[in-house]
Amino acid sequence: MRDAAEQPKLLGFAGHRKVADTEVLREAIRSEIVAMKELLGKRMIVISGAAAGADLIFLKSCVELRIPTIVILPFPEERFAEDFEDPEEWAMGQRLTGVALARYVAPGKNKSPEAYQIVSRLLLEWADAFLFAWNGEPQKGTGETGETVMEARDLGIPSRIIDTHSLAARWETPPDPNRKARHGFHSRADLLDFLDARFSTRK
Repeated sequence: MRDAAEQPKLLGFAGHRKVADTEVLREAIRSEIVAMKELLGKRMIVISGAAAGADLIFLKSCVELRIPTIVILPFPEERFAEDFEDPEEWAMGQRLTGVALARYVAPGKNKSPEAYQIVSRLLLEWADAFLFAWNGEPQKGTGETGETVMEARDLGIPSRIIDTHSLAARWETPPDPNRKARHGFHSRADLLDFLDARFSTRK
């Protein structure tokens, strides 16, 4: 049996769709991903949505840093495409999700914003730590980043927040270096087998 320190740990991510300065935020996110890998260990795996904006900046950074990713989509691909205003951003999203370890479609709602809330809660179910790109403003509706920040805090999930205005990062909930992986799987294959069964099939 693999030692607990060698278990894969999952880093979740959530952020805003509207991003003022893509390149500046990308640099901040890259820096935080590197730091999170130091915290969670060399077997860290990312689990994220793939909405326009911050999600895609995050996923692109993970690909560049060679961090394996698991993507959960709110809708099947044909419906998901409708939520992208920029065809180039949609094409980038297809490329990024296409190179993920696995890609799943969340069960349930077929409309926004409820479908995005379901994705966020699935990420919260498995993440060992969370990284957010958040403007710090109170949530204004279902499925928004602020809602996920508050739910992560209530669950005690170690959470690091990048302020999308100042780009400064802070801990919302500090990490416990001795905390074991929440999901308890001993290998990447075990984790993917579980998720395959949970979602029935990869998309």
